[in-house]
Amino acid sequence: MIKSDKIPAQIKQAIKLLNEHGFEAYLVGGSVRDLLRNKIPVDYDLTTSARPEQICQVFAEFQVIPIGLNFGTISVIIEQMPIEITTYRVESEYVDFRHPQQVSFSTDLNADLARRDFTINAIAFHLDKGLIDPFSGYQDLRNKIIRTVRQPQERLTEDALRILRALRFAASFGFSIESQTAKSMHELAPLLKNISQERIQHEFRQIMLSSDLSSILYNFRDIFAIFIPQLAATFDFVQHNPYHAYDVFRHTIKVICNTPPELDLRLAALYHDIGKPATFSLDNEGIGHFYQHSKISAEITRNNMQDLKFEKKLIDTVETLVLYHDYPLELDQIILKRRLRKFGPDTLNKLIALKKADIAGKSEAIQYEQINYLNQVSLMLEKIIQSKPALQITDLEIDGYDAMALGLKGPQIGQALNQIFNLVLTEKLENKREPLLKALKEIV
Repeated sequence: MIKSDKIPAQIKQAIKLLNEHGFEAYLVGGSVRDLLRNKIPVDYDLTTSARPEQICQVFAEFQVIPIGLNFGTISVIIEQMPIEITTYRVESEYVDFRHPQQVSFSTDLNADLARRDFTINAIAFHLDKGLIDPFSGYQDLRNKIIRTVRQPQERLTEDALRILRALRFAASFGFSIESQTAKSMHELAPLLKNISQERIQHEFRQIMLSSDLSSILYNFRDIFAIFIPQLAATFDFVQHNPYHAYDVFRHTIKVICNTPPELDLRLAALYHDIGKPATFSLDNEGIGHFYQHSKISAEITRNNMQDLKFEKKLIDTVETLVLYHDYPLELDQIILKRRLRKFGPDTLNKLIALKKADIAGKSEAIQYEQINYLNQVSLMLEKIIQSKPALQITDLEIDGYDAMALGLKGPQIGQALNQIFNLVLTEKLENKREPLLKALKEIV
């Protein structure tokens, strides 16, 4: 249960003020759920019988922000803590699989809890009265179950985004989804086509950063294919290749789960082989090949991520990782410097991490040798980075003014500095001013 000392003083003060003015007030929703899980809530929401104008009157001495006045939500700042306080409400029929046609205020807490999405989010708490839990959300929380409040068909049809919210909660908390809720999620998945791409992306990115992804991705793969259509072709696609122990989608899941929880890496893992079915060929010995699959996968990546309204910088990084995930990384200092120049240290390290995850998702027979090789590449790369090598012409200890002082003009300056830079990059010349000037004079 929730202990009093776990609740911030500002929340206690807000509830007390509302109660003293004759109104009911409860901590509700995600904050109650998190406290019951012994987690610190990101934010705290209160629900109350007070109308919006009455909330404003109760907190007249505080900063009040009417962030959602039409929906009865007021934000009150108490000692620098923002607290969202919402009037009990009931909602009419939903018209676009996302928004209610009309919101009405209520004086009934249970009616307010009944409109919420999942039982674990439909629990209220009062310091004196304890838990108000009409839909057994606490029991579901203890049993690690995601279940809709009342009939899943009705609840998910009201707001189709709840399908992805269920997946997010399950993946984030390591919960299972109750059978009838799961059945309705599969049946109603096409309703996600009515939801804005921005809202889908917001849920999707949180799902991809979750700790318990494997079963969610596999058991609800049809739902992900609604907004990543090319993913469907990878389901059960046999690779006919001795290096692969799994079909394309199972391999993809293995790769995702072997990457750290960084969004660019997780997305690159998801998309890295999505072009394989379109490039599949069998040779005379029955071995499967996927020539140019990285290029096709990268094209699909960019197009799909743009459709989902991901930010440009993230799209560029993920596309690069997908395009070059099969790119050779030789255990050679000079070649690694060239790779470092091409990708930069951050992207190159991410590329190595993706390649390791990719190998870990293949046949066990090849894993040890190849991952050990990449570990050696990582060590060499780390030493190169620590040495702060010249990776651009601007890193040289000489510049265009030195070239001009020796009589070079226009394009000659760039050509000469390029020659010097290549000598430094290939370790034929040390990046120190005196030897560089001497080499430049010889070029002139």
